[in-house]
Amino acid sequence: MSVMRELKENNFSDNTLLSNLDFAERFLRNHPLQQNSKLLVKGNYSCVQIGASKQVIFTVTSENKQVLVNVCIHNMYTGTFSKDSIDACHFFNHSCQDEFKSCFTQAQEAVPKEGLTRLDIICNRFSVTYSTKFHGPGPTVETKCQLKLDNITAESLLSKKVWLQKEKPTCHGLISCLDFLIKQYLTRSSALKYCYRFVIHADNEIIKITSGENVTREYVLLHDHEGVSMYPSTLH
Repeated sequence: MSVMRELKENNFSDNTLLSNLDFAERFLRNHPLQQNSKLLVKGNYSCVQIGASKQVIFTVTSENKQVLVNVCIHNMYTGTFSKDSIDACHFFNHSCQDEFKSCFTQAQEAVPKEGLTRLDIICNRFSVTYSTKFHGPGPTVETKCQLKLDNITAESLLSKKVWLQKEKPTCHGLISCLDFLIKQYLTRSSALKYCYRFVIHADNEIIKITSGENVTREYVLLHDHEGVSMYPSTLH
């Protein structure tokens, strides 16, 4: 991105802005800005704007050392938007944290037949806002972190750890709980044969990891200053 190169050449000192610009470049690499869109990238004390349209606005910010992305789609022509306005293209490059019902599907289901004047979708570090020329309030769809396992294997648990490292990189407690689960699995002498749900409490978040459709065993994992605890204490 030429803007970031120019800022670096001029010894620009807002490192948060530079980091967010780098993220924005990677986020939009395969989906370049169109004439009807613009990009806002915010740092600690400065902001970069690319484009001038108010129809589709991408905003990249930081909070608690995490990069946040908001996509705002503004309907400038009518007072409401319909279910058909909720387009999958507005959710590109997003890995939804609800693997049972995606934020895209939940957003579509939130729009009644008569339409809405505003809708907010919040999913982990990603959010989408649909707005119109009427600035009244509207419903908010906020997903819960629910991950799905077809089968419990070391590889499937490791894939969820990799997902957490990418999508919740500052949630070290959650990642430690996945490490604990993987170790529990690897030290077993026999395969797990039931449908399980793991409810993990860490980093002020709760995530659920479920294998199978009819859950018969549930385990709770907690992370605190003493480490990871699991109840019941062993997998069986």
